[in-house]
Amino acid sequence: MLQVMKNVRWVLGILLLTTACKKSPLPVIPNEPPKPAAGMTRLEKDGDSWLTYYNEDGTIRQLVRKLADSSVFNNFDFVYANGKLQEVNATGKWKYYYDGDLISAIETFNNRGELRYRTEFTYANGKMLERTGYFANVNVPLKPDSRILFTYTAEGNIAKKTFFDYVNDAWMKTEELHIVAYDNHPNISEHLENFPYLPLNYYSVNNPVKEIYLTTQGQPYGTAEHAYAYNTANKPVERKSKYSYVGFPDTYSVVKFHF
Repeated sequence: MLQVMKNVRWVLGILLLTTACKKSPLPVIPNEPPKPAAGMTRLEKDGDSWLTYYNEDGTIRQLVRKLADSSVFNNFDFVYANGKLQEVNATGKWKYYYDGDLISAIETFNNRGELRYRTEFTYANGKMLERTGYFANVNVPLKPDSRILFTYTAEGNIAKKTFFDYVNDAWMKTEELHIVAYDNHPNISEHLENFPYLPLNYYSVNNPVKEIYLTTQGQPYGTAEHAYAYNTANKPVERKSKYSYVGFPDTYSVVKFHF
């Protein structure tokens, strides 16, 4: 449950500061945008849709979020230079920095061009080991906010995430997430479900099917179970999820994928 709240903070607290929760007057977008042969065109969750537009080389050109009433909530335009993603522009923008070919930091700017958040990444052997977030403000030093440490299986899937918050000038562990089971299908959707945007190769190789949340004392307090349905081309068409937390009723979600 704590990680659900963190996701809300990362997505709404950072992303929506740039959108101010208002709809943008954008042109009508067709329901089936152009795509390369293997690209996902639409992801549907809780009535909302994410449409994906592609460049001719297969890189993402634009993401468009449409609400359940088909109105456009926001669009995200991708800018590249020398084959690398440089910016994702919405009402505000994300700006990307690199160490070689790996993203080393992402900065979040509001609609006035002011830096508001910075996320930094560290790696070992090309795999992300640490993700650290900092609050930012004009002429004020970065203030640590949250940290995630990653461990991996031999197959390249994330085995554990350990979460920390910065409290009273020190990092305080808040919970652990253990991903205890994956299916054998390639993960081709996670990069379209998380923000700030990261390319697909920054995520696990396969699709997780069971996750366990643990307290700082190592006691399980919640689980997430996912069941994927695939088409004859072995691409996901649906994911049904069940979330169970101690002291709360179970909740469910359904995500649909279109290619």
